[in-house]
Amino acid sequence: MLEQQLHRARTEERDLEDLTVEGEQLSGLDLSHLEYTRVRFHKCRFERCDFSKASFYETVFEGCDFSNCSFLDTVWNKSSISDCKGEGGKFISSRWKDCALTGSTFRYGNFSKSQWTRSTLTDCDLREAAMAEARVGGMEPHHTSFQRVDFFRTPLKGLDLSDCQIEGITVSESLQELRGLRINPGQAADLVPLMGVQLL
Repeated sequence: MLEQQLHRARTEERDLEDLTVEGEQLSGLDLSHLEYTRVRFHKCRFERCDFSKASFYETVFEGCDFSNCSFLDTVWNKSSISDCKGEGGKFISSRWKDCALTGSTFRYGNFSKSQWTRSTLTDCDLREAAMAEARVGGMEPHHTSFQRVDFFRTPLKGLDLSDCQIEGITVSESLQELRGLRINPGQAADLVPLMGVQLL
């Protein structure tokens, strides 16, 4: 169904809107440069699919697997991702505004140079993801794992990670990224190795 809708959209030079895509397995599709408005993807599996430069408005991904797919330069507005698997996904330079990511895993994902505005991450797994040179001031994470995430040149000022996991994060040698970061007292020990100090 989605392949037919996609072909029609390309042929008629229009975007996809008010559509439900459920239980489909899609491989190698070019889904890039399109606008998806009020589209619901439910329990779909995407393999080697390319969503680069796509825009998602009021769009929902539920129980989907889009691991290792490309979402380069995508725009997300009032959209949500829940109970999805996006391990190894490429989200470089993606922009998120008024979005909610819940119960999803993005291990090894690349969110470098991404921008976040009024968007929440709840019960998500971003272990060993890349978030270098990103703008995360508008991100609101809760109970999310950022273990071994690369925050190189990403200012964390104002970000509240007090109920998240932050062991092994990477920042620059100057530690400038950590200024203004909000953590709980117990998490301070997780940051000590960055200073070259050993706790005895």
